[in-house]
Order: sequence, then C-alpha cells, then structure tokens
Amino acid sequence: MAGLASAAGCQLVASCDLAIAADTARFCTPGVNIGLFCSTPMVALARNVASKHAMEMLLTGDLFDAQDAARMVSSTGGAGKSAFGGVSALAAKIASKSTVTVRTGKEAFYRQIDMPLAEPTPTPRGDDGKPAPARRRGRISAFIGKRPPQWSDEP
Repeated sequence: MAGLASAAGCQLVASCDLAIAADTARFCTPGVNIGLFCSTPMVALARNVASKHAMEMLLTGDLFDAQDAARMVSSTGGAGKSAFGGVSALAAKIASKSTVTVRTGKEAFYRQIDMPLAEPTPTPRGDDGKPAPARRRGRISAFIGKRPPQWSDEP
C-alpha cells in the first residue's frame, strides 16, 4: 500500500489478511472531523488493529504516517522503499510454506477470533476435517532433526 488510505480505504487495508505499506503510506478515518463517525471502517479496524490504536484513529481523525503504519499493517517497505518489494518478499515467503498448513491455519485463526477465551483452542484440520497428527509428527521430527520439512501438498 502506498499513498493515503482514508475511511473506506483504511477499512480495506484493515480487512486484508496481511498488509504491506510503503514508507510514504498514510492512514486516517476522518469522519469525526466533519461530524460523522466512520462506523463502517470501525468494524474492520476494531477487529484487526489494537483497540487503543483503532480508537485513536476513529476519535481523532488524524493522519497516521509511515512510522505509525508499522502498528497497523503487517510490515512496511522501509525507508525509501516502495510497498511492492515488501509484497513480493512476503508473498514468496508464504508461498514457500505448505498450502494445506496455511489454509488450515487461516481457517483456525478466523474460526477462533470470536470465541470466548474459555473455549478450547480449535485444532487446524486437514481436508477431511480431522486432525492430521501423522503430517504434524513428520514436520515436528524434521524440526527437531534440524531438517527442512517436506510438503506433500504442493501442486
């Protein structure tokens, strides 16, 4: 992300699984400055940005610069860099992981997000909906043996 993400643009960034920002990125929810509360962007912000940071954005309407962006996005491109290099590096890193693990992890993450803390943590499951202990044992054994894991789910 480069440039300004204001109101719905800020909502879009907050709604993404991951977000990368250039050092020139700026974020704001300015509705409060004209007597409106950015209630639609508030939903995504409240669910994806630390509460106090989201409230600060929503209640002040201030612009947050690239330094502030680090607390609202996955990472920044770094000084003098565009977001695009960061996007490519992050995408390549995620693409090098097991597709089944990434998919089931994302499903578990979003499934548990609204659960009370007292409920058990959901277990990531395989395509058949059942835990995949053998697959995990093999990956744990590779980790313990300091070997790279082998992904059997690659296309």
